[in-house]
Amino acid sequence: MPFNEFGFQEVEYQKLYRQFAAPFLIEGNVENNLYFIHEAQQNHIYGVNNALLELTGHALTLLSRIAFKPEASHFLRFGVMRRLRMIDSSFKSFQAVVPPNRTVPLSQEQSDRVCRDLNAIYIDLLGLLDNYAWVAVHQHGSAATKAKNALSIGLFKQDFAVDPSLKPIADALQPFSDWERDVKTRRNPAAHRMPLYVPPAALTPEDVVEFERFEGLISQALHAQEFEKMDALREGRRRVGTLIPKFLHDPGEPVIDIYPTVPEDIGQAVRIGRIVQTFLLETGATAAQLR
Repeated sequence: MPFNEFGFQEVEYQKLYRQFAAPFLIEGNVENNLYFIHEAQQNHIYGVNNALLELTGHALTLLSRIAFKPEASHFLRFGVMRRLRMIDSSFKSFQAVVPPNRTVPLSQEQSDRVCRDLNAIYIDLLGLLDNYAWVAVHQHGSAATKAKNALSIGLFKQDFAVDPSLKPIADALQPFSDWERDVKTRRNPAAHRMPLYVPPAALTPEDVVEFERFEGLISQALHAQEFEKMDALREGRRRVGTLIPKFLHDPGEPVIDIYPTVPEDIGQAVRIGRIVQTFLLETGATAAQLR
């Protein structure tokens, strides 16, 4: 059964890179190239934001267009739609603090906020896929599939794919299987081992000297009880260094680019949601006619 993704919001970074960055890159001109790469990354963010809203709105319309079974409706309302709103909220909070072109170091409060948002995004992304699986199982799955252990049910798991009624979705989602395995390397440690972390700043040797200079000035001001100087000195210390848009789990492991990785992961989940919701809409119309 062919599936046509609804919606027009672009969620794949490479397409936006080819449109907004590639034609304007100049060999050896780092500043110019970085500007246009940031333009592509920002447009990618806009596309993903709009696609999330579009997908959430479409999910809401399904409730009025399809005669869902109670269990399927339950997972759509309280699983899929909640996850979509939570991902949208976390991603908007994250991008407001760390846009692609930010170089100013993060404050401690900002660092805590983006780390919270980043971990929430990845935990909810995999939760969203599981919610979609259970909507499909409860709406169209066999009694044997519904009786399976919860851990054996998933859009990319064998027990889901062998159900004849669900096989069309599993087949349509096969192009996403490599991405699903890859995104788990970001989500699973966040849920079970080390939380994801965005380093507040990177310091050069010169930055270390400057940081220590501010530390000395702050100590002198405290000793002299010159408290009126403290805010300016602490702000100066906070701005030492450069924010590098990377994230990681463990300091001993490789770092990952924030952009385009985070919006690309959300975008892939959106594309999967489009396919599942299209399947539900097309098969739901037939089911309603049979009633």
